[in-house]
Amino acid sequence: MSQTDSTKTSGQKVKKSLISPLREAFNHFTKSYRFYISNEEQIIEVVIDLPSQTELVIAISRALQQASKDYPIDQNPKNYEAYIAKKNGKPKTDFPSYSIDLKMEQTQNFVFSLVHVTFQERKPKRKSTYDYTNNYSPIKQGQIKDIDEIKGQKNWLLRFLGCG
Repeated sequence: MSQTDSTKTSGQKVKKSLISPLREAFNHFTKSYRFYISNEEQIIEVVIDLPSQTELVIAISRALQQASKDYPIDQNPKNYEAYIAKKNGKPKTDFPSYSIDLKMEQTQNFVFSLVHVTFQERKPKRKSTYDYTNNYSPIKQGQIKDIDEIKGQKNWLLRFLGCG
């Protein structure tokens, strides 16, 4: 019986000795991420260290928790959209916001700007103007064939004249 007890303790020691280097190696994969949160007239800067496999929604949640210690802000990460941040912390709105189900390494970015979005401001994302299934386009599906035919004729004429 003493043999099994000693085997258990030595097995636990081996297990602990294998796990501790793994934890240290895992900690080396953490990176510093910077979040700027717009709060009325000021911009709050939050820096957190996270593993690169963390999902963006969890990272937003942690940044909001840390910022809420000093400032009264909404802590629901689904009420925020993450954008690429400019140097001053404001969002680059000419780029689309990130999908919150991405992992941090998939964003290939370390600096984010969080913009609070209320339910009234949420709009369906606009599709490309070149997409024929665009809901905002006044062109009906029946007219698409005619437009493509006209474009083909124009291109032929321009190529014939040496302009295209």
